[in-house]
Amino acid sequence: MMDAPSLALRVGVDVGGTFTKAVAIDLTTRALVATSIVSTTHAHAGGVAHGVVQAVADVAQQVGASNIALVTHSTTQAVNALLEGDVGVVGVIGLARQPDLSAALKRTRLADVEIASGKRLAVKHAFFDVGAGLPTEAVLAVLTEWKREGVSAVCVAEAFAPDDVSNERAVVDMARDLELPVCASTDLSGLYGLELRAVTAALNASILPIAVATAGYVAAGVREAGISAPVMVMRSDGGATDLQGFSSAPVRTLYSGPAASVAGALRHSGVTDAIVIEVGGTSTNIAGIRNGQPSLAYVRVASHATALRSVDVRVVGVAGGSMLRVRNGKVYGVGPRSAHIAGMAYASFLSVEELDGATPELVGAKSGDPDDYLVLRLRDGRRVALTNTCAANALGITEIGDYAYAPCAAAIAAFASAATILKIDGPTIATRMLWTSGEAVCELALAVAKSSKLEAPTIVGVGGGAGGLARYGATMLGWTISIPDDSEVISSIGDALSLLRAERERSVAEGDVSVIGEMMEAVEREVLNAGASPNSIEVRLEEVPERSTMRAVAIGAIGLSSGAVPGREARSDEEIRTLVGADSVVTEAGNYWLAAQADHARLFDRFGQEVLSIHGTVVALRDLPAAIEQHTRYRGPMTLKPTVWIIDQHRLIELASLNIESNPYADRDVVYLVGRTK
Repeated sequence: MMDAPSLALRVGVDVGGTFTKAVAIDLTTRALVATSIVSTTHAHAGGVAHGVVQAVADVAQQVGASNIALVTHSTTQAVNALLEGDVGVVGVIGLARQPDLSAALKRTRLADVEIASGKRLAVKHAFFDVGAGLPTEAVLAVLTEWKREGVSAVCVAEAFAPDDVSNERAVVDMARDLELPVCASTDLSGLYGLELRAVTAALNASILPIAVATAGYVAAGVREAGISAPVMVMRSDGGATDLQGFSSAPVRTLYSGPAASVAGALRHSGVTDAIVIEVGGTSTNIAGIRNGQPSLAYVRVASHATALRSVDVRVVGVAGGSMLRVRNGKVYGVGPRSAHIAGMAYASFLSVEELDGATPELVGAKSGDPDDYLVLRLRDGRRVALTNTCAANALGITEIGDYAYAPCAAAIAAFASAATILKIDGPTIATRMLWTSGEAVCELALAVAKSSKLEAPTIVGVGGGAGGLARYGATMLGWTISIPDDSEVISSIGDALSLLRAERERSVAEGDVSVIGEMMEAVEREVLNAGASPNSIEVRLEEVPERSTMRAVAIGAIGLSSGAVPGREARSDEEIRTLVGADSVVTEAGNYWLAAQADHARLFDRFGQEVLSIHGTVVALRDLPAAIEQHTRYRGPMTLKPTVWIIDQHRLIELASLNIESNPYADRDVVYLVGRTK
C-alpha cells in the first residue's frame, strides 16, 4: 500500500467483454498511480458487478481506501441484459383522452418490440381513458394483478404527458406502493412522440430489476472495501449519474463503455480530428472526433429508435481475442467467440516450449457453437486459442510497448502447428485472419469518417488489442495511427476524469423553499465551476431523516472535448473572440458565449466548447412569433415548425415547439434562439 499522503484520487472502472479494468488517478498531477485488471465475471452470481467490486477493492489496497475521493464506472450491464434477452415481462400502461384514444392505444401496445436478433420484449398491456381523470381503482387493480402474475417491472406512457406529468406520477406512486419496479416515460424524455417515449420507457423497465440489483451489489462491495467515497456511473452521452440514477434509468447507460473510451481518448491524447478505434478482447468500438468533439446520435435498440442520446459509436464483433475459424480445410472467418469467453489462453503469450508438440483441433468454442474453431491442444491437455493478437504478433505488426505485444517466436510456432491441417502456411493463415477482421473494422471506420466529415484522419488506437488489429487496419486504410500511453486502460481513465459531484447538507425548516433553492443553486454552481458541461448537470434533493436534514446533490460531466479535464480554466472574452473569428458578433448569454451572424448562430460554453450550431436567429421575446413563422417550412400538407432554444443562465433548454400564449419563461430574463441545427 502507498504511504499515506492525502491524495485526491479518482478511481475509474470499465467493464469490457473480456476484462474489467480499474485505475486510480491523482487528480492534481493526472498521474496514473494504480491499475487492476481482472477477468469480467459474466458467470458469477453477482454478474459483471462482481468484477467491478474486485477491481475497485484491489486498487483500494494499492492506494489506501481513505485516499479515494470518487469511484466512477462505465457498465455493460444494461446492454448485455437486452442483447442476451435477460429481461422479464414488462407491464405497459397507456393513457390518453379524446380525440387521441385510438392512436394512443396503438402506440403504447408494444406487442412486437425486438431487443436483439430473434428476441422480443415480453409485454402485458393496459390502456385507460383519462378524459374524466385517472381511473385510480381500475389502474390499481391491473397493477395488483400484474404483481400476482410475476410481472418484473412497469412503465407508464401518456399522450402529451410532457405538458402535465401528474397522471404518470400517480401511476408510478401506485406501483411503488406495491413494490413494483416502475418508471414513467417523462422520466426519460420530454419529447411528445408517444411511441418513442413508450418504447424507451419499456426498455428501461425491462432492465430495472437487474440494475437495482447491480447498484446494490456495487455499493455494498465498495463500502466493504473501506471506501466511503460516492460511486457514479457514466451515461451513454458522456454525462453522469449516481447509483440511484442508474437504478431508476439504467437505459441511459446502454453505451456507457464506448462513451468512456471516447472520453479517455479525448482527455488523455488531446486529439482534435481522428477516428478512435478501441480494440478489446471481444468487440471493437469505432467513433469519430471532429474539432475535438465526438458526434452524438439517438440510440437504436435492434430496429427501434429511442429518445436517448449517445456518443455515436459503431461496434463490430471482432477484436484482439477473436478466434480463428476453419471449414473444409480453409480459413472460414474470425470470431465472434473470443479466447476469454471460450476459457482459453492466447497461443502467442505462451512459451515456445509449451507449444512444442501441440496439435490442431476443430472444436465448438462454447456449448452449442459449430465445431469450426481451430485451437491447439498442448501436450498437457490444455487447449489454447489462435487469435487476431496472435496473428499480429506472428507477423511482427505489434511493437515493443504495445499491450498486445509478445515476442513472435511462440506465435510463429502456433501458426506453423495450425498449418498442418490447412493447405497454406502459417504466415498466410495469420494474414488472412487479420485481413478478414481488418475489412470489417475498416468498413466501419470509413463509414464513421464519412459521417464525421473526416478525410484521411489519424487513428487513435486504444484498448488492449490496439497494437495488433488497429495498427493493421491503419495500414489497410493508409492512415497514420497513434497509440497513446496507457491505451489498454483508456476507458477507465475516461471514467476517472469525466465525472463531477458536489453536495450540500443542512437543517431546513419545513416549507423553507428559499433555503432549498439556495442549496441547489450552490451545488449546481460548484460542479459548473469545476468544469462540468452545463447540459450534463443533474440536481437532486434528498431527505436525510436520521439527521433531520436535507441534502442537495449535483452531478455532472466534463464536456466531451479534446483535453477537457476537471479543474480547467474558463476561456476569457478575448480567447472566445479569437476562437469564433471576426465575422461573428460575440455576446455573453447567461453562462454561455453566443456568436451570431445574419443567418446562423453558434453557442459556446464558458470553456470554449461548441454546444450548439444552428441555421437561425437570436431574438427577443417580442419577436419570437415572427421568428417562428419565418423559419416554419411547408411541405405539401406538412407543416415543419422550427426548434426554439432558451438560454436560462447555465441551462440550455430545447423545445420542439413552444406555445407562445403559455410560455413559462415569458417573465424571465432569457435568450431565445429559433431555427434548425446545422
